[in-house]
Amino acid sequence: MSAAIQDAPARQGAGRWRILTGVFAFMLASSVPMSFFYYVFPPMLRASGHSAELVSALTLVYLPYVLRGLWAFAIARALGGRAQAWRRATLALSVLAAAGVLALLPLDPARQPGPIMAVAAVLFLVLASGMTTLDGYVLATLGEQGRAAVPGWGAAGMALGGILVGVASWLGWIGGAWGQGIWLLAAMTLAPALAVAILPPQAAAEPADPATPPRPRPPLRGLWRAVWQDPALPRLVLVSLLAHGAIGLVSGYLPVLEVDAGLQIGEIGLFSAVAANGLGMAGAVIGGAIVARIGGWKSLSLVTMLLALCLGVAAALHGLIWGRGFAVALTAVTMLAGYIYYVPYRALCLQSSRGDHAVTQAAWLSSCDMVVSILAMSVAGTLAARLGLVPFLVLCTLAASGAALVALRQALPARAALAPN
Repeated sequence: MSAAIQDAPARQGAGRWRILTGVFAFMLASSVPMSFFYYVFPPMLRASGHSAELVSALTLVYLPYVLRGLWAFAIARALGGRAQAWRRATLALSVLAAAGVLALLPLDPARQPGPIMAVAAVLFLVLASGMTTLDGYVLATLGEQGRAAVPGWGAAGMALGGILVGVASWLGWIGGAWGQGIWLLAAMTLAPALAVAILPPQAAAEPADPATPPRPRPPLRGLWRAVWQDPALPRLVLVSLLAHGAIGLVSGYLPVLEVDAGLQIGEIGLFSAVAANGLGMAGAVIGGAIVARIGGWKSLSLVTMLLALCLGVAAALHGLIWGRGFAVALTAVTMLAGYIYYVPYRALCLQSSRGDHAVTQAAWLSSCDMVVSILAMSVAGTLAARLGLVPFLVLCTLAASGAALVALRQALPARAALAPN
């Protein structure tokens, strides 16, 4: 009996590491096709003579991530509160996504951008649903302390996927021969998808910080009130609107900026995907460390202040510095800020999700964040073309500054009790 009690912390620690590794694997599998459509395919469209508006509109394929809150409740009702059910669904959806990549094989990127975007939208529908099932698994197995560690591991998986796609693009394995690239993408998606099986079927939280899974069949009544029960959540959504809006606007215009600055597709894969995601992986580690030390709200205020400063400097220096170096530097800053921002925002979402509708709440908060980013990215090309690049960057600077003020106000001691750290 005493030996079993002594071994319990070790088993719980091992279980938590398996959960975090499984989260890393799922996000890596998701990141491979996402990185292709973010880094490689937009420059391919631009190089084929397609307009900046079409390149920016490509981000609409990520709409399933925006809308996943609409069917999160149905998934929660179907799978219930058992960790094993969430685990099986997450594994199945990640493997299905790998198979879905192969549907791109018969399409021509030069003449059929529309059908490719349609296939991509279905692919991301599968992955977005997998994100919801992964949320359900995390909420069923980890307490607040464990949930705070999840975003850093997830962001690291996302960054590694971008690095792998970037290296493959630089080597000419992706972005050259279409068929060869799609087969490689499918294999790169399948390998980490299979590793999702490492997720343990049982909870891994410490007794002092227990997981609080929802009931097997959460009721529909009171759903809206339950989702927005925390009074700090409207401010979290406002920070998302301003901060992720600024990041989305800059990110949406980067493919156009990079090609117009003279970067080739292989170079874009190297600098945008490899170097920037290398910074992104560092950002995931930095973000996780900052959240653990000063809490989510203070972390959000810090990263948005730094983002506003960098964008302001970019706007001021644009007339003095232009070309390939400017495009690469702005890409790196945007990626680093985006990954660091993701960690505290996601940690606050998971920590705030409680009760019967925890899965739906987490999905809705993520949807709110994604809708801002996707819409901002989709209009970035049009907005920058009409305003000019300097006013465009000034607008992004003002939005990031507003987010910093909102987050800083929420982080004040008088409001500290209203939300998780």
